[in-house]
Amino acid sequence: MENRINHQKMDGLLKQLEDDYIKSVKENESSNVEAFIESFLYASWTYNEQHMEEITTVLSRYSKEEIPKSTMNGAFSEMTDQLRLKLQQLDKEKEYPLLHSDHGSNLIVALVDGLMVQYFVGVYDMERLRELTPFLKKVTLNTLRLEVE
Repeated sequence: MENRINHQKMDGLLKQLEDDYIKSVKENESSNVEAFIESFLYASWTYNEQHMEEITTVLSRYSKEEIPKSTMNGAFSEMTDQLRLKLQQLDKEKEYPLLHSDHGSNLIVALVDGLMVQYFVGVYDMERLRELTPFLKKVTLNTLRLEVE
């Protein structure tokens, strides 16, 4: 994993979101992929709900080009890399081939981020996302079992 961005020149709010994300992934004490995914989903709902203002502020700054594309891309890549590494460590038997590619962690993040956009615009509320989490865990795990083509 390469250091993609200069954190000293990075937007402070984006840096805080990145640090929080990486800390959450590293501190997740789940002992297997299944437990990690479940914990990760619930933690994502809670964190995103509590920090929606900061997240939307960073996205607004990015859309106004106040945060360079390379910086946003680098931060996002560092976060997904940490997720990928953690999940690969948990998947010693390689039951989830997609985790051992460049796509597995990105798909997990895409699911979470897509649902958070839907939360933001009112399609889902937090209660419904939490109710759906057991189903979303199954969807995620089934997807991760796919072979990379």
